[in-house]
Amino acid sequence: MPAVPQETVRAVMDTLAATYHGRGSVELGDPYQVLVATVISQRTREEQTTAVSARVFARYPDAAALAQAGEQELYDLLNGSEYREAKAPRLIAMATLLVEKYGGQVPDDLEALLSLPGVGRKTANCVLIYAFNKASICVDTHCHRIANRLGWVTTRTPDQTEKALEKIMPRDLWAGSNRLFLQHGRAICLPSTPICSRCPVRQWCVYGQDSATRKR
Repeated sequence: MPAVPQETVRAVMDTLAATYHGRGSVELGDPYQVLVATVISQRTREEQTTAVSARVFARYPDAAALAQAGEQELYDLLNGSEYREAKAPRLIAMATLLVEKYGGQVPDDLEALLSLPGVGRKTANCVLIYAFNKASICVDTHCHRIANRLGWVTTRTPDQTEKALEKIMPRDLWAGSNRLFLQHGRAICLPSTPICSRCPVRQWCVYGQDSATRKR
């Protein structure tokens, strides 16, 4: 695949920023809360994640408290989050490791984050961005889908997309890209039936241009 010009990447991201009123601005949060909320958010809608996380933080305000949690009690508090039967023991194990190895603090290093139970690359990169303001690319299903439709990458997994985007996207755009792709993926670039006729970046999109050709 030909290399994507960086001016094209900037044009797309600038347009998405204008469309969704901001360049996916990063609001920093407490590292513990960002980490736990991101784990809770896996396969869970945003409004549910917010409500569930608030309950968990009210009962377990830091890693030391969470490490001492009873699995059944945490399971009950996670009501509304998908796969809570798996998340409850993982969150406790994660908090225990934070206490034992990192003094109860969340590390700001990718490899250290990946060593925590329940933390994959998406979660780790989100923590680096939203807790530590580090340049990282957080690839969720929206980002993976849209990057492929744009023709920027031809990848099968989010991890592959992350590595490919690191070579394509200017570093100053990394941190805000996830929020913009998330907003665009929910509003226009839907999983099954994207609304290409309303897409503000269609002129730069391989999928969008192909769909226009098919309708002629």
